[in-house]
Amino acid sequence: MQRDTNLPGIDDIDKLADFFDRTDTQELDWEDADVEFKKPELVHVSVRLPKEDVVAIKKAARKKGLGYTTYIRMALREAIKREAGL
Repeated sequence: MQRDTNLPGIDDIDKLADFFDRTDTQELDWEDADVEFKKPELVHVSVRLPKEDVVAIKKAARKKGLGYTTYIRMALREAIKREAGL
């Protein structure tokens, strides 16, 4: 049985999600694209935090499926953007 492989418009997230839930992406025609991913340069920083804060951070990170250091970086980045009015 041939599946409908017409990608729905990206303006309807529910239809798009349903499409990928029922479609084997190997059946789709993909276009090659030159994409370059750049990782930011990271600098080691040591900071002391209260133990209960670290426990809470690790719990919140697990809920999001992230490592706790990644979670901390994301939270700091969001706070910086908020302070900068971005």
